[in-house]
Amino acid sequence: MALTPLVKSFIIADAVIQDRLTNKWSVVGIFNRVMAPQFPVVHPTVAMYVKLADAGGKYDVCVEVRDATDRVVASFKGIQLEVRDRTQEVEFGVPTHMLPLEKPGKYQFQLHLNGEFLASATLEAVLMERPPAPA
Repeated sequence: MALTPLVKSFIIADAVIQDRLTNKWSVVGIFNRVMAPQFPVVHPTVAMYVKLADAGGKYDVCVEVRDATDRVVASFKGIQLEVRDRTQEVEFGVPTHMLPLEKPGKYQFQLHLNGEFLASATLEAVLMERPPAPA
């Protein structure tokens, strides 16, 4: 049975990259706000960086994106993680594409491991103000 880990980081960004030689992670373009000229809109690339402590066992990772009414608007699944050394912190990235944002407002990215909710990060979608038309 997998242990319930401590979430040390859960960050929304443009990209997460792992160096193949050093295994170090880079988090590029951290953000919590998206501005769009109209809605609905599709945000082309979003990634999440996750760092866990005190983990041990096998985990199925799922990130759900929920709107202000708690409706799931996107779900990113398929990452499986196995942690053998509980004393080591574990890092991983969740890359995604084509995130649908139906309307302005707050969206919650919710991290689940083996179906258990562990952490959330908020993204605010904002309608850009248009400049007044020339007279």
